[in-house]
Amino acid sequence: MTDQAQFQLQAVDGIPVLAISGEIDIANIDQFKSFASDAARDDSERIIVSLEKVTYLDSHTLEALVDLGKRLRTNRRRLLVVAPKSTPAGRILRTTGLELAIALFETVDDALQSTPEP
Repeated sequence: MTDQAQFQLQAVDGIPVLAISGEIDIANIDQFKSFASDAARDDSERIIVSLEKVTYLDSHTLEALVDLGKRLRTNRRRLLVVAPKSTPAGRILRTTGLELAIALFETVDDALQSTPEP
């Protein structure tokens, strides 16, 4: 594993989007959690984590996503994860059944257009 993750936090239509590329593993999971916490500080009812360009993720990443989703739900907010089915992240998330706990989308635009839960 040589392509360590790069993290970029931006707002799209007022919604925080954490875009990640490269590999997320135990070596940089704390950095991922820090960026996710920064995104969660925003008052938006939705936060998007884009894994479109992630080439590898491990169980630490899955745990961090579930924890972030739980934390947001306690405040009536939603975590939306972009992980196209054809990507490594998309295949892993769907194989593990994470889409049962967190909303998965093919594109950031799809996530932006999703209807907030009541």
